[in-house]
Amino acid sequence: MKFLRVIVVLVVWFCCFSTGCEVVEEPADHEIVVPNFFSPNADGMNDFFEVTAKDGSEVSLSIYTRSGVLVFTIQAVRCQWDGYSLSGEVMPTDVYLYFAETIGRTPENVSRSGFFHLYR
Repeated sequence: MKFLRVIVVLVVWFCCFSTGCEVVEEPADHEIVVPNFFSPNADGMNDFFEVTAKDGSEVSLSIYTRSGVLVFTIQAVRCQWDGYSLSGEVMPTDVYLYFAETIGRTPENVSRSGFFHLYR
């Protein structure tokens, strides 16, 4: 089993300064896999923004514009977005924000958020 190594650093500021470091090992198969761009131009390469969990868990995915408008949401084992809004509007080339969270199968849900680029 592969493990993802996470280092947690604690800094305390209260009349004194101290630091501590603890290594926390979490199974790497609990990761959510998210691309940093996609190009929905029907060329057969990177036509979908696809988000999955390495352990096969169901994922809840929400996608927003930079101004915070929800343009897409899905809950599935293999979440795919084709670049169209919930109302069927073609979304332009831009930077979009995502929030993804696993549902079930792991002791605790794993979440990930960030941004990606849509290129037309």
